This record gives sequence, C-alpha cells and structure tokens, in this order.
Amino acid sequence: MAKPREHAHLLRHLVVFVTACRTENFTRAAEELGVSRVAVSRQIGELEAHLDTRLFERGHRQVHPTHAGAELDSVVTPALAAITEALDRMREPAPVRRLKVTATAAFANLWLMPRLASFITGHPSIEIDLIVSDRNLDLDDDGIDVAIRYGPEAAPGGVRLTQEFIAPVWSTTYEAQTALRAPEDLLSERLLQLSGKYRPQARWEHWFTQCGLAFPGAAKGIQFDSYTTMLQAAIEGQGVALAGNPLVDAYLADGRLVRMETPPLPRDVYWLVVRAHDSPEAAAFAAWIATFFSGSAP
Repeated sequence: MAKPREHAHLLRHLVVFVTACRTENFTRAAEELGVSRVAVSRQIGELEAHLDTRLFERGHRQVHPTHAGAELDSVVTPALAAITEALDRMREPAPVRRLKVTATAAFANLWLMPRLASFITGHPSIEIDLIVSDRNLDLDDDGIDVAIRYGPEAAPGGVRLTQEFIAPVWSTTYEAQTALRAPEDLLSERLLQLSGKYRPQARWEHWFTQCGLAFPGAAKGIQFDSYTTMLQAAIEGQGVALAGNPLVDAYLADGRLVRMETPPLPRDVYWLVVRAHDSPEAAAFAAWIATFFSGSAP
C-alpha cells in the first residue's frame, strides 16, 4: 500500500481535478480556482503523469472524464467534501450554552465565587448567569436551571449538600480582652450581630441560651443586616461573629479566622435543586458542586 506522503504533493492537483470534472471545462475550472487555464492544464497533466493514466478526453471547448477519471472522481469528490466539512466545523466557535444559577448572597459571595473559576475552566463552552437572591426564586417561572437553597426543610426536589454548624469566629488581629476559650469568655467581648430577616438560630441570643448563659444585650457590639458584611467585619478584626461551614471553611483553613473550640450548634441545611428539564449543562454543574460535599455527613 502506498504511503500518504508519496501522493501528498498532488493534493492541490486533486482539487483542480475534481473542479475540472464538475465544470467539464479547464477555463471555467481556472476561473473558479482563481488561477490561469495554463496552470489547470499543467496540474492535470502532472496528475496524469504521476498516475500514468489518462483522466480526460479533451475536446475543443469541453473535457470529459475518461473511465479512469470518473472512477477517481467518485472517490476524491466525497473525500474532499468530508474534509472541507470537518475543517469548517473546527473553524466554527463552539456554541455558547448559558446556565442560570441562583444562590443566596452569602453562599454566592463567600463560597461559590472563589470556586467558580474551576468550573468555567473545566467547561469553557458553558457561560454562567448567576442570580443572587435571598428569596427562593421559582425555577420554572424565572428560567433557573440550578438553585442552591438554604433552609431547615428539604427543598422540593432538592438533594442535601451539607448542614451548617455555627460557632464563634474571629480574626487573629482582633484584640480580645481575654483568652477566648469558653462561651463565658465572650460576655465582655465585642459581638458582631445579625439583625433583620435572619432566624433566631443565627443570633447570639440563641447561642448564649444554648450554652446556658444570659445574653449580654444587643446594645453591646455592632449589628449588621447582611451575613456577608458581618463576616467581612470579623475578618478585619472588628469583633467576634457567629458563623459556620461551609462559608467560613476557606477563612479557617488559611488562618484569617479562628474558631472557638466549643461544640458547634446545628443550623439549616444547604440543598441543591436542579430544574426538571433535560439540560446537560445543569447536570454538569450539579455534579461539579456535589464533589465539594461528597464527604458531608447525611
């Protein structure tokens, strides 16, 4: 069997050949290819010499493939068409597929955004539309593909990711009045408190009660209506905050925050909800985010 490189120099000749077969005229073939008629005639002659076979019957104004020429054309024309189609497909940019994801402000800012680049790198053809909302958007009405819910009850169709456990956290730059080893050590500290929409389990009153202590009062400390802002204040050394996994995991790991070694209190659960429609993009995102919580206790 002949090796491809033995005929490689004739690939251009084959393009001229199939054009001449289709037009049955060297002049029209030359016009289509943007070359001279002499160049077409020369390349056809070189191809015939290489094959030692006559490929065309030449007339005054037309040429007609010989039996050998027609046989060669029946193979080369579909092969070149397939190659052209493959090259055109590769030149076309991959279609962009958009995926709408919703999450709470705290989860989106503190957990998802620092990790989202890894998903985008692994799935370059998927573009993310991130909708940040602390209320549960309707997946069908709002066209949401994937939602990360947070609450005490199972979200409809939701898969459990992990449960949050909260504990006091603070920055190493925070100037505590005493060593913070036990709940009673916090009674005289500056507490970063949540106000507004947050449930009682997120507040210091509940935590002190669970520890058997009287809450020192809302007047002592700074109040925030945003979990994200409260945690940022803790990172900057403004006081002690109640916070939990998975939102503070990275800050504990890199030492920006430390946590009191008391039994953490359970709070709500993070749920992964995928809209019931056939979306490989949503399936890919759900599989990606689930890997971060595969070791979480049920």
